[in-house]
Amino acid sequence: MGDIHGHFKLLTAALNNLDFNTELDRIFSVGDLIDRGPDSIDILKWLEKPWFHAVRGNHEQMLIDCISGYGDIPRHIRNGGAWLYELQPAVQHELLKILQALPLIIEINLASDQTIGIVHAEAPVIRGNDGWQEAKDAITGKSGAQHQRQALDTALYAREKIEQNDHTPIEGIDRLYVGHSTVPSIMRLGNVVYIDTGCAFSDGALSLVDIQTEAIISMSMSE
Repeated sequence: MGDIHGHFKLLTAALNNLDFNTELDRIFSVGDLIDRGPDSIDILKWLEKPWFHAVRGNHEQMLIDCISGYGDIPRHIRNGGAWLYELQPAVQHELLKILQALPLIIEINLASDQTIGIVHAEAPVIRGNDGWQEAKDAITGKSGAQHQRQALDTALYAREKIEQNDHTPIEGIDRLYVGHSTVPSIMRLGNVVYIDTGCAFSDGALSLVDIQTEAIISMSMSE
């Protein structure tokens, strides 16, 4: 699922259209669950659901940084975070705690022996010839603190691959789903699939991909 940005009512409508079965089906989100949309506080309810899984996005990181005391609050407000500062401190810290627990990457092993990766912005590769295993080693700190900081920044904020229209596949993984960079429709560069179709904007949509069949479902903001 692409970036939700506080549009949880739209997400609910999409799941109703899909006959989503909470006993069998699972959602994996590429992050940016909050800010800009009207229902950001609903993240507390959604992250309690055992079938809803998300990686941390840069908007979650902005909240973490700001509530921890070293973020840029005016920048967060400019980027749709004003709702946060209307909440009681206890609720702000509840959000901080739940978002700090989100992983930076998720890996899914399908029954077809395919390995699927999920990260918010880009695979956190440090060197040009790095693959998925090296990216995991960097983000978990196995490659040292400096590489970990660089990997964190890449995972949350990078746009280099899409800006360069780089079709080089990420070695060691079958497909990698990312958000962050808004695209008119779901697109692919090598084995990296960009699925943020801009539901934060009036002409955008919330898009979902079935990771087994690669079927695409989109709910436009006008629906």
